[in-house]
Amino acid sequence: MTPDAGQTLSDAGEKTPDAGEETPDAGGETPDAGGETPDAGGEAPDAGGETPDAGGETPDAGAETPDAGSETPDAGAETPDAGAGTPDAGENPEVSVIDNWGFEEWPGELPSMWFGSKSNISTDGVQKVTTNAFEGVNAARLANPSTAHKRFSTLAKSMPAGRYFCTYQVRGSGDVRNAFFDDDYSTYSAYTTVDTEEWEELAYDFNLAADVFDTFELIFSVRNTSDEHLLIDDVRCVRAVEPCDQVSCEAWERCVNATATCEPLSGRCNDAADCSEWQACDETHTCGVAEGRCTRHADCAGTPETPVCEYATHLCVEGDPCAGVTCSHPATSCNPTSGVCELAEGACFTTYDCRGALPACDAATRRCVSAAHPSNIIRNGGFEAWSTYYIPYHGDHYIPDDWYGIDNGVSDPGSEIKPSRLVLYTNAVHGGSRALQFVVPLQVAERFSLEKFDVPSGNYSCSYRVRGHGSIRHRIYSSGGWSAQTDFLVVDSDEWQPVFFRFTGNVHDWRLLFYPSRSEAGRDHLQLDDVVCTKD
Repeated sequence: MTPDAGQTLSDAGEKTPDAGEETPDAGGETPDAGGETPDAGGEAPDAGGETPDAGGETPDAGAETPDAGSETPDAGAETPDAGAGTPDAGENPEVSVIDNWGFEEWPGELPSMWFGSKSNISTDGVQKVTTNAFEGVNAARLANPSTAHKRFSTLAKSMPAGRYFCTYQVRGSGDVRNAFFDDDYSTYSAYTTVDTEEWEELAYDFNLAADVFDTFELIFSVRNTSDEHLLIDDVRCVRAVEPCDQVSCEAWERCVNATATCEPLSGRCNDAADCSEWQACDETHTCGVAEGRCTRHADCAGTPETPVCEYATHLCVEGDPCAGVTCSHPATSCNPTSGVCELAEGACFTTYDCRGALPACDAATRRCVSAAHPSNIIRNGGFEAWSTYYIPYHGDHYIPDDWYGIDNGVSDPGSEIKPSRLVLYTNAVHGGSRALQFVVPLQVAERFSLEKFDVPSGNYSCSYRVRGHGSIRHRIYSSGGWSAQTDFLVVDSDEWQPVFFRFTGNVHDWRLLFYPSRSEAGRDHLQLDDVVCTKD
């Protein structure tokens, strides 16, 4: 029942003051306007110049807000408790960039999203604490009684560039400090010695100069722990808001916080004004050499009368690009276009440089030579010499000299291919006048071996040429064991294709083995020529 407007309001002390589950003095009934007119004697009750209890004042509200004080109950300026484990964060709650910052998720012996790759504390030194947590129900205990520090870190994650401010709660006994890892370890903060049974807040700030992708780890470094060891909880890291956070730039630009504007990255441009005087801004917003300007002699190749780039002015001028250039290696000479020492025509550092008609590199002269040259340790590598040999179980066959090494078992592998599948070939050769043809229209490769010999110490560069239609791979066996198994090369061309590989000498009973298969008559099966290995 609504109280008579003349009565004194009941004291609002012990009861919930007019602001509980019911709206104070303003329920479903209109105050002082029930079914009866209160105090309805001969006079209109309280009906003078004022509207009874419904004028300019809120009825029964007096000069004060009823029982609400200076605070707004349960919904004022403060954010109410944010649910499971998030403590009241004051007027500006901010979400920590650290995952599982309260150690609430603990699916196994370690907390979720922690114990990253930079952690070196033992897993036994990380324990779940379920009593007297700072927030939520869990905290983490770090135990390392040693005087040598141990690291406990987050799992690696991506982080945007910026300034970060961190706080965390700690109690127990021991020393703790912080650092981070992006692509290297940061400097550590100073140790804080903790010796308290009450939670204490520590702070750590750091700066990321550039975005970090999938490598950032926040690090806790601990030592000298005892008794309860060190307990940590509520690890909150917040990135400071920057003006550029609200600015979007093109891929070739960066935002400058001082002005909150986009500016071209180094070497990129909006127009030529963003480039050096001798550059132009192209359609990709990249500063490049302008027409008629240069950064090297090769840029002046189109103007034979002025073949030299004058580096001070970036202009092409008269002169000799090779003037004053001395090439220290006998295999090199000055290129008159670039003014740079390059491999001379027909010169080589190793056999890998010999990609023309001459496949081997003579280390003495640094010149490319034929497969028949003494620098090639592969005997009869050009398949120029053939003779008739007796092959056990196969009879007499015409095969290349120094090849068809005999198979003496698993520990001494040799040729298993039928000698009738080895054919002298002269229709097209890479060097000399002869090559080897494999006629192997089989799905399974058959091994073909060089006869074994000893190889002196040193590094060797090798190659061979192959053409036709089929598949082939190679492998080496010696006293050093098997080389790695190579993949099959699928060949389907009339052009000779080079294959390069290297090995290290100082071995006995060295032999090179080929594994041909799947040859087809359309390109005369498979042909092999100019097998060479030279010492670097």
